[in-house]
Amino acid sequence: MDDENRSDDDDENNHHGNASNPEHTNPGLFNPFYPLVESSYSAYAVLFLAGLVLAVGVVANMAVICIVWNNYYMRSAWNYLLASMAFWDFWVLVLCLPVVVINQLSHRRILGDITCRLVPYMEITSLGITSFSLCALGIDRFHAATSSSQPKARRVERCRSVLLKLLVVWLASLVLSSPEIFLWQLSQAVSPATGRLVDSCTITPSSPLSLYLPDSLHSLLLRYHQGRMWWCFGCYFCLPVVFTVLCQLATCNVNNDSSSAQKQRGHDDRSSNQKRQQHQAVERQLSCTVLALAVVYGVCALPEHVCNITLAYTHITVSEDTAAILALLHHFLLFFKSSVTPVLLFSFTLILFFCLWLHLCCPLLAVSQACSRSPQQILL
Repeated sequence: MDDENRSDDDDENNHHGNASNPEHTNPGLFNPFYPLVESSYSAYAVLFLAGLVLAVGVVANMAVICIVWNNYYMRSAWNYLLASMAFWDFWVLVLCLPVVVINQLSHRRILGDITCRLVPYMEITSLGITSFSLCALGIDRFHAATSSSQPKARRVERCRSVLLKLLVVWLASLVLSSPEIFLWQLSQAVSPATGRLVDSCTITPSSPLSLYLPDSLHSLLLRYHQGRMWWCFGCYFCLPVVFTVLCQLATCNVNNDSSSAQKQRGHDDRSSNQKRQQHQAVERQLSCTVLALAVVYGVCALPEHVCNITLAYTHITVSEDTAAILALLHHFLLFFKSSVTPVLLFSFTLILFFCLWLHLCCPLLAVSQACSRSPQQILL
């Protein structure tokens, strides 16, 4: 009888002890900042870096969008391509960066399966818009160098022409990245170290959403999953970088030939030579801007592709913690690209910096009047 009473008391105590321990019944959110341990410093570093990237990226991208939108003489395909890149980078920073950071710190996913599909889709779409915009800007540079030997200001393009070019870039990016919605899904597991529920996003061709696709589209999804690594490497890295470099080489060759031909003539007056030199300086500035955008994009995108190819074709095995750190690094490289691109535009394009200064220091009426006085100097 004593043994039975003692065993009943032990069971009752164990029951009350388990009920008082929240980790067994309700894991809740993991707080990396309290209690303060060694891993808390890395959490603070991630939070500080994310806040810095978010603040700089949001302000700079919004500045580019507002300047191009409010200035009538900047309504060209060139400027609207830059504004569309800034628009999508803005939404990537606002929507994707907080989700990634919170998932890294608390090991839980905001909105669960929805963000597991939305974040990769928006990131791949951002890569597509940047890639195709760089190709379009490279074509624009080559067309400007070969269209006419006489310097002339950029004309304000019609809204239909600009929207058509933007529609091609956006539709191609949105359609080509649509398989990402059907490949990713949310997976949950209990961490053996902490006993808490951990959310993670995994890529698989047999996700529940892919079962709703027709057989023809499902077969295309399987092929995309098999060649996803090389598709992303070729379409979102090799295509924009190589295409931009080739366009820049062809543009420099055409400019050198035209400069040598004009020097052989030697009968132009001083005013025409001055206009030609100013025009060539502007064209060189725009070419350097495109090349700098391609370099930043390539530097931020290359580590992920190198890491994926290395892990796929070697026998290197990484732990789950190392894989999580690599995934976070790849995310932050994309966010860094989205944040640095508008800052780079302000650095290379003095007109944008001038208009930004006017927007900050003058009323809108004064800005519009100041920008409309010499439209040939304002156009990019």
